[in-house]
Amino acid sequence: MAKMGKQPALRQVSGPEGPIFYELARKKVKNLNLRVRPDGSVAVSVPAGVSLAQADAFVAARADWILRAIRNLEARRPADGHLVALLGRGVPFDVLPAEQVSVEAKQGRLVLLLPPEVSPEQGIEEFRRQKAPPVMRRAVQLAQARFAAEGISLPAVQQLRITAMKSRWGSCVPAKGRLALNVHLMKKPFACIEYVAVHELCHLLAPNHGPGFYQLMDQVLPDHRQRKQLLNQPDPGI
Repeated sequence: MAKMGKQPALRQVSGPEGPIFYELARKKVKNLNLRVRPDGSVAVSVPAGVSLAQADAFVAARADWILRAIRNLEARRPADGHLVALLGRGVPFDVLPAEQVSVEAKQGRLVLLLPPEVSPEQGIEEFRRQKAPPVMRRAVQLAQARFAAEGISLPAVQQLRITAMKSRWGSCVPAKGRLALNVHLMKKPFACIEYVAVHELCHLLAPNHGPGFYQLMDQVLPDHRQRKQLLNQPDPGI
């Protein structure tokens, strides 16, 4: 049996599209283990009784899986300058493989830990969905305070829903005191979220978009037209 030293050894086997290089290490493990690292390199650990020929055969038998895993990583790796739109900012991000969806903020970047079946866009949407409730509630509270500052009494908000909408930024059911805000507002500057909150709160008093509605908007949020223009600007990332 050929021996391996304590340091990992770089080996290669033939694959369907050329050689596959892998890093081989002998460890205190019970089974042969193989993983494709986030950078696309292949690492194999084996127990003491496994020969180099057995390790090579183990990797060769999994060549198709390894190539698929590497292609998956390459497809999911964002291009240079690719950004996440978050509260009006373009935040750089990295994608790493994981068993469960998780997003971490590290040194001004987002690290998306995603299973193979979850796309970066799906991971980002889930992250926004998780972070949206306190942001949206704060926007509604500040919007309500604007009405109070103008001496305008509003009906109580009985329910605030945060959901994905295709054609509207928000909605209001005045008779039931229900507000809904689009989770995709998390891409926009906070000033835009507050604008949409004011817009929907106005509907509690003026259900349609008649003159009375715009009089309320002018009184409560004098710069609402500028905020609407900002809302309609392209996002600084996906």
